[in-house]
Amino acid sequence: MAALPPQPPGSMPPEPPGFGPPVSPPVAPPQGPYSPGNAYAGQMPYAPQAMPQPVVVKVHKRTFWLTIAQIIIIVKAILVILLAAASVAIGVYILSAGHAALHNIPGYDNYATQFGNSFVNAAGALFFAVAIVPLIIGIVDLILGITVGRPSNVARWIIVVLDILSILLALTDFGRVNSSTGDLIVVIYIVLQALVLYAMLLDPATRRNFAGRAT
Repeated sequence: MAALPPQPPGSMPPEPPGFGPPVSPPVAPPQGPYSPGNAYAGQMPYAPQAMPQPVVVKVHKRTFWLTIAQIIIIVKAILVILLAAASVAIGVYILSAGHAALHNIPGYDNYATQFGNSFVNAAGALFFAVAIVPLIIGIVDLILGITVGRPSNVARWIIVVLDILSILLALTDFGRVNSSTGDLIVVIYIVLQALVLYAMLLDPATRRNFAGRAT
């Protein structure tokens, strides 16, 4: 082993060759948890989340013409139901009173002699049958008149279809009425139905209300 060269006084002897302070391996700088392209092992890269869509709130507000249409529909339905109830009441009266309820009808004696009690039963059943159609119409109109104010687009379009059909039927019956009173009733009926049709189809505020954009 070679001798070491002389050292100045007070200094530490040099380290032998091949011996030195331990050297640490290089350390990589820390990475963030969502560093693109350098995600942790087993972790998916960060993906941006979609922004929540704004919620559209429909605004409904009762309009003047919708109120008018509801009043017309409901009042008409009540009148039709009362008419059906009156027909049923007449039928019950005929069946309960028997021949006494029909003796003022022209030709009653001939019918009573020929058919007997069958004539009374047929007359009572006739009034019951006549009451069925207006009763159904009145109940349907009453339900539609109430539900259309929620508002309900289904009830609205059913009312529009029935309203157009009723106006067409009234126009065809207009020429068959031979009295001034009958003509006046048909004209009033057509006007009321036209007001309902205007409210359901043409009034701008009511249309916005059904679309949920009332102001």
